[in-house]
Amino acid sequence: MQRFIYTLIALALSVQVFAQIQANPIQEANELYQKGEYENAIKSYESVLETRIEAPEIYFNLANAYYKTGKIAPAILNYERALLLSPEDEDIKYNLELAQKNVTDKLEVLPEFFVSSWVSGLWNSLSANAWSYLSIGFFFLFLALLSIYLYSKISRMKKLGFFLSILCLLSSLVFYNFASKMNKQLTSREYAIIFSPSVTVKGSPDESGTQLFLLHEGTKVKVIDELGDWRNIKLSDGNQGWLKKEDIEII
Repeated sequence: MQRFIYTLIALALSVQVFAQIQANPIQEANELYQKGEYENAIKSYESVLETRIEAPEIYFNLANAYYKTGKIAPAILNYERALLLSPEDEDIKYNLELAQKNVTDKLEVLPEFFVSSWVSGLWNSLSANAWSYLSIGFFFLFLALLSIYLYSKISRMKKLGFFLSILCLLSSLVFYNFASKMNKQLTSREYAIIFSPSVTVKGSPDESGTQLFLLHEGTKVKVIDELGDWRNIKLSDGNQGWLKKEDIEII
């Protein structure tokens, strides 16, 4: 028993030390940012991200530092990455919109069927973790209401338990679907930001391909295909074309 207690204490101390090791570089980057040393803050935040530590706050502060130094494309990239991890954060949305006003290309968005638009807006309103917790919570509610339906001797309670349990089960499945879509967004990373000052989009994955249109840094594109060093991209206005992979940075 004494050895077990010592083991628990050792584990607790090691977790505390690990947390401090993780927090120190982030705290150092935050202090540099607060002092207005944005270039050094950028280096510190990038170093933290290289260790595979990810958080919306890190991407958000990094994006702010880039914006302060006038680097719009990296700022938009990191605001987008922060928004992927925390889609409900209004500060991220506001700063992203502010940065996007500096983008040269002003693209129209193709009209979307209102139901699809509403559903898309709904499942993008929360993070994958939030939808997962809701799915689990409603599943437990389903089990509780199902037990009322199975074991209650009052007819009215049985009916209520049945209908509410079905509703909770359907809600749980819908929330699970939303969580899966959000996780897919995090893993597939279909969207990218133009990083070259300007790039000519071509009609085929070839230097001699027909020149279609010009894009500028900071513009968001969807990567729909790839061939060697070329990427087939699609814009929000429906236009498509090919450009080199070094011209973009995946969100």
